Amino acid sequence: MDYSSTAGGDMTATTLDHPASAPAAPAVTPDSHSIRPQPYPVEVDHGRDALLTDFGKETLRDRYLLPGESYQDLFVRVASAYADDAPHAQRLYDYISRLWFMPATPVLSNGGTGRGLPISCYLNSVSDSLEGIVATWNENVWLASRGGGIGTYWGAVRGIGEPVGLNGKTSGIIPFVRVMDSLTLAISQGSLRRGSAACYLDISHPEIEEFLEIRKPSGDFNRKALNLHHGVLLTDAFMEAVRAGDEWVLRSPKDGSARATVDARSLFQKLVETRLATGEPYIVFIDKVNSTMPRHHRELGLKVSTSNLCSEITLPTGRDHLGNDRTAVCCLSSLNLETWDQWQGDRVFIEDVMRFLDNVLQDYIDRAPDEMARAKYSAMRERSVGLGVMGFHSFLQARNIPFESALAKSWNLRMFRHVRAQADEASMMLAQERGPCPDAADTGAMERFSCKMAIAPTASISIICGGTSACIEPIPANIYTHKTLSGSFSIRNPYLEKLL
Repeated sequence: MDYSSTAGGDMTATTLDHPASAPAAPAVTPDSHSIRPQPYPVEVDHGRDALLTDFGKETLRDRYLLPGESYQDLFVRVASAYADDAPHAQRLYDYISRLWFMPATPVLSNGGTGRGLPISCYLNSVSDSLEGIVATWNENVWLASRGGGIGTYWGAVRGIGEPVGLNGKTSGIIPFVRVMDSLTLAISQGSLRRGSAACYLDISHPEIEEFLEIRKPSGDFNRKALNLHHGVLLTDAFMEAVRAGDEWVLRSPKDGSARATVDARSLFQKLVETRLATGEPYIVFIDKVNSTMPRHHRELGLKVSTSNLCSEITLPTGRDHLGNDRTAVCCLSSLNLETWDQWQGDRVFIEDVMRFLDNVLQDYIDRAPDEMARAKYSAMRERSVGLGVMGFHSFLQARNIPFESALAKSWNLRMFRHVRAQADEASMMLAQERGPCPDAADTGAMERFSCKMAIAPTASISIICGGTSACIEPIPANIYTHKTLSGSFSIRNPYLEKLL
């Protein structure tokens, strides 16, 4: 796709005009493969294609490039769509094309187009009523259909056999979770991936023992949800009961009455054994999460009850202090620590990325349909974003530093202190420039973003970033076969090859 006129060599520049002001939201077009004109001129270096691996190029071709679009065209499209002005667009393009950072895959595939929305995940909660359950089903269908993974909290719904109405008894959460499983699986996300969701439940819920095994392909199939991910919320009180060998009371979410008593250690052992067998459930230490949430959220009385599909986001859901229901939003991008030496001295790099994320979030707020009203409200109130990282193990291997060494820990602390300080500074700067988010403003805090950092899995964008190590995880092997939606690829450790 030719956006520009040739300026010589590998460098090209877009020549389309756009007023030098804050970016307007990309226009929604009827054609899902269409693209609007680039709003800002950007000089393009096609020589940077050499930084991409064959695996990365195939991933981009197969899943993210629009018809006729080159790799650098994609980076221009995304940078220009979410820039403040022409210089900011140029810097963003340079950061992305040099693989200093990479936007989350929904931003890459949907930025600057009318296809889908630039949000990775959503978090919501189910209220204890049939109306609340059906409303959550409907919302999840819309969220999944527009490109989002979903994390849903079911802990407020009564367990099986509890009284309902005059003479009725509840069927429990499992049948309703199973419907959510089927609905989510049926929805395609912009032809890029199938719908995916996770369910979360408290360790004190009466159905916790059956919930632990909903992904096991044995037992009553009518009470299984084999395609859903699931997570368990552990409290400090439960962990103390495990340590002391005490009994643990399972309580009704409706009135707190005791429904059953189990041995805490046996329940914890069952949880661990299930994780060993299936890799799940996720574990969230929910008391720790709520004690470390942003101060202005604590002052407003908000509460975190769940996490998202990949469990890196913990944001308030359900009824808030104003009486409105919230569905939290994950707006993500990740820095590449493998290129740390190239960008750590750049004073505007992280600020530019935070401005980029703020514009991505505003694009979502402006364009999301009315069916996502709770998510739009939550995004508007808290403006949380998730700046993450990838490439940590690749950085260590490039310097021959053992992953579990004291030197690796030192680098870890240095890197995250730097990123955190820069992100905090950018949030305060943007609050002065654009205004604090409403949640912060209600308590007098000067913060543009309620939450700023999140360590996402980066499964796809780490492949695009030259095959750097995903997330903060170690590389699984020196040579292995990596299977993705784009095919199977043989991966060899480049740093080992240099030594051989």
